[in-house]
Amino acid sequence: MKITQIRRLSILLIFLAAAVGISFAQPAATAEVRVNVTPSEAYIFVDGQPFTHRSHTLKLAPGEYTIGVYNYGYEPQVQKVTLVAGKNPLIEARLKAIPEMVNGPWGRIQIEGNVNDKAAVFLNGTKPEYFVGHVDEMNNSIMLKQRLVVPVGTYTMYLVNPKENQPFWSGQVEVKANERVIVDVAPHENYQKSVPWVSAQKTEELKRFEAGTATATIAVAPVKAGIALNKTQVNCNEPVRLTWHSKDAAEVFITANGQPMGTLPLNGEQTLQPILTTTYELKATGPGGIVTDSTTVNVNTTVHTSLTAFPAEIKYRKLGDQVLEHGSATLNWTAVNADRVRIDPIGPVFGTEGNVPLTLFPNQIAVGPIDEVKTYTITATNVCGGSDTNTASVHITGAIEAEPVVELPKTASPLPLLGLLGFGSLAAGFILRKIRMNHWNG
Repeated sequence: MKITQIRRLSILLIFLAAAVGISFAQPAATAEVRVNVTPSEAYIFVDGQPFTHRSHTLKLAPGEYTIGVYNYGYEPQVQKVTLVAGKNPLIEARLKAIPEMVNGPWGRIQIEGNVNDKAAVFLNGTKPEYFVGHVDEMNNSIMLKQRLVVPVGTYTMYLVNPKENQPFWSGQVEVKANERVIVDVAPHENYQKSVPWVSAQKTEELKRFEAGTATATIAVAPVKAGIALNKTQVNCNEPVRLTWHSKDAAEVFITANGQPMGTLPLNGEQTLQPILTTTYELKATGPGGIVTDSTTVNVNTTVHTSLTAFPAEIKYRKLGDQVLEHGSATLNWTAVNADRVRIDPIGPVFGTEGNVPLTLFPNQIAVGPIDEVKTYTITATNVCGGSDTNTASVHITGAIEAEPVVELPKTASPLPLLGLLGFGSLAAGFILRKIRMNHWNG
């Protein structure tokens, strides 16, 4: 056969294969991983979705996965793995039992209807932490019992088939004390009825999980939670410590005046600086119920200021270029519940109180009496929107005086004075000559 004919035949075969849906693509690679679980009824989740119960060999596409093993009444085992084509290392999930017992009052939920016995059952949420078991563990009340025991209350129940993401059934279930609620989830049925659960009153406490060959008891513990502040009355931006705790909860949500505070641990604390009165509301949810609690911190946003000048009046006197009297004063101030303080015309000041020395000069420079007032204003604010102002004044009195002019006294004509001076000189000369002559004669 010629090459051209071979090419034509190949093209023809490709078209025929496409027409009948035959694929020549290589089969996708498969990653296998064995997961052994204890207890034997434990459920395997892959990436947060129910996959299967009991020990199982998972067959997945190669890649990264989060594999979790859950059984109510036990601490879950969750790990991230990278699976490669072919066989992967064994995963041994030996869950540790939670020892605390569960006490009443309680009731039962019994699931009936033509549904997959392996369907996962969730209460109040669809994350793995809300998982309580599978249908086959809670669908019988005769002889060999399979029962789901829960605290008294109303629950949102979800049923999810293995390897599916969305519930095929969900609804509200009200559980009353010492009663068994039968929930028929079959298509076109979906009814509930309650009947007495007589043996409940004779049972003081139950293990969280107990299973036999054909029996199972799952006793769900009630959710407990609380929230508190170390102070309920603070000034603006003053720190407070918020603490919260929960037990047997799957998730905790806290809002501050209705605004979510983000992802939070089941137990924790935060130091906060509220700028307005704030109510913190806690909502702890779990398969055993929903608990709410709240606490409020009252924030004082009011700012109080004071400003005084001492002395309130000073004297100033100036004679020519010389200051003869110059008084001084001091501003004393306080600012309570403020984070920014300014005194005009001085500028910013810091702290909650202080004093500012003042050296005061009048604005007047001309000669004359002085009568001036210097005014100072304090303004304090805080980030909570509070503000306050106050003023203080210093009164300056005195005078600016001109320097006096020194004048010579008025006299008569200088000629008589000069004559008198000349006569005095002649007399003095005569006396000196007379003394010399007597000295020589002697």
